[in-house]
Amino acid sequence: MNPQSLCMGCMREKGGGPLCAHCGWREGSPAESPLQLAPRTVLQGRYLLGRALGQGGFGITYLARDLTRGGKLAIKEYFPLAISTRAEDRVTVGPISARSKADLDYGLRKFAEEGQALARFKESPGIVSMLDFFYANGTAYIVMVYVEGRTFKQYLEERGGRISFEAALKVIALVMNALEEVHGAGMLHRDISPDNIYVEDDGQAKILDFGATRNAMGEQSQSLSVILKPGYAPEEQYRSKGRQGAWTDIYALGATFYRALTGHAPPEAPDRLAQDELIPPSRYGIKMPPRSESALLKALAVRAENRFKTVAEFRKAMGLITEPASPPAIVPDPPVTKPPKLPQAELSKAFYLVSVAGGLGLSILFSMSSDSRDSDLPALRWVAFLYAAIVMMVLLYRLWKAIQDSHARTSPGQAVGLLFIPVFNLYWLFQVFWGFSRDYNRFVDRHAPGASKLSEGLFLASNITYTVLVFTYWVPGLYQAVGLVNAVLLCLAVSKACDSVNTLGGVQGLSIAPLGNLAIPPGVPAGRLLLRCVLGEFQGDDLELENGEVFIGRNPKQVNWVFSSDEVSARHVRVWRDSALSGVWVEDMNSTNGTYYRESAGAAGKWVRLSGSKLLPAGSRFRLGQDLAEFEVTTA
Repeated sequence: MNPQSLCMGCMREKGGGPLCAHCGWREGSPAESPLQLAPRTVLQGRYLLGRALGQGGFGITYLARDLTRGGKLAIKEYFPLAISTRAEDRVTVGPISARSKADLDYGLRKFAEEGQALARFKESPGIVSMLDFFYANGTAYIVMVYVEGRTFKQYLEERGGRISFEAALKVIALVMNALEEVHGAGMLHRDISPDNIYVEDDGQAKILDFGATRNAMGEQSQSLSVILKPGYAPEEQYRSKGRQGAWTDIYALGATFYRALTGHAPPEAPDRLAQDELIPPSRYGIKMPPRSESALLKALAVRAENRFKTVAEFRKAMGLITEPASPPAIVPDPPVTKPPKLPQAELSKAFYLVSVAGGLGLSILFSMSSDSRDSDLPALRWVAFLYAAIVMMVLLYRLWKAIQDSHARTSPGQAVGLLFIPVFNLYWLFQVFWGFSRDYNRFVDRHAPGASKLSEGLFLASNITYTVLVFTYWVPGLYQAVGLVNAVLLCLAVSKACDSVNTLGGVQGLSIAPLGNLAIPPGVPAGRLLLRCVLGEFQGDDLELENGEVFIGRNPKQVNWVFSSDEVSARHVRVWRDSALSGVWVEDMNSTNGTYYRESAGAAGKWVRLSGSKLLPAGSRFRLGQDLAEFEVTTA
């Protein structure tokens, strides 16, 4: 087909004259706006652009045709109006000012992530399919299937502004299906409205134009505000720290349903906070079941906690589900096979108690014998203090050695070494003593569920009183009083720690088998566990997990897999191979946006935020944040 014979208004053969016989487009007509690319612009040598289908605050969508494979397309160009401009060539996109460059670059990264998100739903019947993504002209483009039809807004306008309950429910039910798929993937749409629902000529409905880019840019930049559709955005989207979830999209879906029934959108959510003047559809004379109206009003509750938490709940309340769906089967976690390294001999509780208590006690006692706080202190006080400190170092080394497995955050050597950091950096003191109690209890959960746990509060109190002791050194009387309290708490903590560690060796079921005796599960090739990036800037790349651990994050000096997104933490997640090769351990490194894993197998599995670490078998997936990057544990 000759591209010159195509109409730029409908991408069909226009005939020989200047006007298209199908749509009336006049050949040579310019773009509607000087900011839009001119019709007949060719991108990547294969995509012929026609007229602009729409222009929003963050992008322009064009009608297009694939010159290589044929077929009509829709191509969305990243072009935030407030901070973008065209160069003299009328094609290249750049910042409107030097101050806008950082915001423009940030938005470009978020636009790319939005494209990656769309790529995951290529086979979904309820979401407009993405076919290609590429960078060009200083910006980026998302290539999508062109859907023959109209927006739901146009669909309503063609029918006088509103439709019957039955007709509206058919469209809304289809959108529910698509939203459930989006939420099941751990994502949000954030921009459901009649403008972003497309009704095809055959009656099917699709959602398009995820609001991730505009939402992220509004949060990032003070010069940009989040563009919200009045009446369709819930109150949490108006707040920078509003907690968003499936209930956010449910509100927007309810508002769209309300608009289809009544002919107008609900009042803006912030206006409803002080006085809710939402009028139920029945008061407009709309005929609908009372049950369905109650469900719609609940979906439109101003406060998020009063709305449905899932689309399935909304669907059931509307009467679209007669029986509750069976919950997915929960696959139990594979048994932990990494053996603990128990101490070679029992800790001598009496020795450590006498040494620590005696040393600290003499230190405090001698400090009472002189008003001088410097050179006149008896030398014996310092000897006693140093003796107690050395004993504590030995004790801490042996305590940490008792709970060394792949999850221990501190090694025995680190525990001792951190004590030499200047005392005013008190974080490290908490890590080696209070942190021990926390890691010990998690060690028990993994290896010896029947064993008793330590009181983390006791260890915390000991750390706190020691901190107070440091800052009251120059206050006679108070220093001695706090010192005695600290000595008592410390001795109690040492006593409990020694008892607990000594008990570990006698707990039934505690694995202490050597690594050489661990069997490799059938079908898992030794040494060939891979981590595959299935979503993100390294999509399709593999990372082989050898004997060591790997880190994923943003700081190239600290991680093995470096991501550029500002929402990925410097050290986001740590991954290491399980000793039995049954899967990999994944640990969130206190990242800002969290790490998520799928609670059960299959695409419908729920995504759960990771707390601490988790063993994921082959075939499992985890994510950085909600949708920053996704990885699959594989043996391929």
